[in-house]
Amino acid sequence: MIKKLLFVFVILFVFLPVYSQKAVYKLPAPIESNISNPTFFYTLPKTAFKVDVVISKTSNIKGIYVDFAEKLLGISNYCKENTTSYKLKKLTLTPFVVPDQNSQFVVELSSNQMKTNFLQSLYGNNAPTVCHTFSTVEQNNADILPDFFKNYADVILQQTHETYTETKIIDGVITQVPVTQTKVTTKSLSQQAQEAADFIEKIRKDRYDILSFSQEVSLTKEAFEYLVNQLNELEKKYLELFVGITVLEDIHEAFVIEPDPVFALLPVCAVSPDKGFSTSMSSTFANNYYLSCTPQAPANLQEDFTNRKAKKNFGYQIRKAVPVFVSLVNGDKKEPIGVFSIYQFGLLETLPANLDNFEIEKWGYIY
Repeated sequence: MIKKLLFVFVILFVFLPVYSQKAVYKLPAPIESNISNPTFFYTLPKTAFKVDVVISKTSNIKGIYVDFAEKLLGISNYCKENTTSYKLKKLTLTPFVVPDQNSQFVVELSSNQMKTNFLQSLYGNNAPTVCHTFSTVEQNNADILPDFFKNYADVILQQTHETYTETKIIDGVITQVPVTQTKVTTKSLSQQAQEAADFIEKIRKDRYDILSFSQEVSLTKEAFEYLVNQLNELEKKYLELFVGITVLEDIHEAFVIEPDPVFALLPVCAVSPDKGFSTSMSSTFANNYYLSCTPQAPANLQEDFTNRKAKKNFGYQIRKAVPVFVSLVNGDKKEPIGVFSIYQFGLLETLPANLDNFEIEKWGYIY
């Protein structure tokens, strides 16, 4: 019997792992822990999302002759007031990996690890989890108003001629002499609008003459199309002075969010029709956008794992990324985005103590 016990003791001594850790503590370490050997720290990874949002801005701008649109041109469908509205046009998620500050651990080295310069080999071979870098979205601040609409200026000064008679004595004879005087006056807005309306009528007449082949000069197909298109464009520009214009603009926003298994709905942003984009959620629920994250692992699998009574263990703790189905929620609408691998939705696993040659640097950030 003694020989058998001695044999077992020799076998255990020979096969005792020489690269195993002494203990692993989750930070903050418990008060009763007595750490005396050298240590290193590691942090588990978690998944974050870079969110790229495109907001569509619609600006309705009234024309300078808006008050004369119906009277001079008979147009009733025109922009009466300047208005601006916003809506979400596109949302894109780009996953990347960051350290999880809530899952930090300290590892106490064993005596054998210290003898074999374990830390030197660990730091020398450490290949940290890849983090992505993103370029900044350039904002286009250029004026997007059409040049003709923005810079249109009519000649508001006009010359008027007044004719009257003056009484003069010429060679002793009283004579009535006609006199013409030129004055410079300012056109009223209604006069300017009338001239613009007259010019629209002239454009239409010229276009009709071309379409009806009233001109004596024959035109090639290309010249014919060019003239008609030019007249159409010119008429459109002058009509905008009466009916107004609609300007569409895309506004780009980028920010980072981190999914949290605790929240069924993760707040993303708010897009108000009248105020636009905000990272603060609105009091109006219809303006708010959320992410719904649903792990694709069977529910009973996680429940069974959680309810298991694991023995007290000081081995490495790791976490694997699991597939999570992500949807965008706005009010009663739910639009699927896709399936992403997210670390923080995975289960925290405690590995057996004294693992030999376990490459912890492949599972977290080493410090």
